[in-house]
Amino acid sequence: MSQHLACQLELIHLFVHVVNAGGFSPAAQELKLPIATVSRKISKLEQSLNTQLIMRSTRKLRLTEEGGALFDRYYNVVAQFDRICGQTINEPQSTLRISTPVSITSMILIEAINDFSKQHPHIQLHITQNNSTIDLIDEGVDVAIVGGAQPDSSWVSTSLGVLNYGLYASPEYAKQLIELRHPKQLVDYQLIKVWPLFNWTLKHHSGEQYYYDGPAKLTLGDLHGAIRATVGDGGILYGPELFVKPQLLNEELVPVLADWAGEHRRISILYHQRRQQPLKVKLFIEFIQQRAATIFDLF
Repeated sequence: MSQHLACQLELIHLFVHVVNAGGFSPAAQELKLPIATVSRKISKLEQSLNTQLIMRSTRKLRLTEEGGALFDRYYNVVAQFDRICGQTINEPQSTLRISTPVSITSMILIEAINDFSKQHPHIQLHITQNNSTIDLIDEGVDVAIVGGAQPDSSWVSTSLGVLNYGLYASPEYAKQLIELRHPKQLVDYQLIKVWPLFNWTLKHHSGEQYYYDGPAKLTLGDLHGAIRATVGDGGILYGPELFVKPQLLNEELVPVLADWAGEHRRISILYHQRRQQPLKVKLFIEFIQQRAATIFDLF
């Protein structure tokens, strides 16, 4: 083997580790090399191939088309070589950064996230719980879980499930709703609004629609708190059926205006590219997609 070819293979081996780790810094930690050395060697590989492989940014690694093709061509070769040498790139040792809304994390995803963490003890999970739209690239996010419209069309979006909204109240408060027949009467009762749907579109099974944008007795950004307030006879909540499933089963909450259905809000997982994700990202996406069918199965 010529010295030039051996050198190039060494650089390709490093390149595959950089892509798999998700950046220069985690790859440098994994291979016990200075970051400057990793960056210099990747630049040397690009020079030898006369093409750019990685689009560099301060937070997130992205591959060019040529970089993606190179990774696809050599990933299995490098993985096999590492196994022979007693190393592995199949057990990533880095941080996976996830962005999710507050309530989705704490109320329906936390058990799945915890199970994923147990299955992959070498992956550290850093979860940013934020109800506001953030710049996913600037924040260095690997995976985002969002409801409704996708914040950045450059990301790949895959549906996890749908949240079906409706109106709910405690049995005690429901005693006051004998005269409630139509959503236009809601203005006469105590209503609880919660992020992200502060105004509601309700549709009757006959096809009639009604848009409520009136006042509320209580407005919150946390669905967990809104449900507790509703159970405590605080009023009528407009929220997703999945989130109040335990309270419905325990008869702590009952449906209100059951003939009127609310919105169907899609929950999606977002990631940067269909191919060439770091292994930690692939593992998480596959795990959450497998669990989604169970998570979003109401009854």
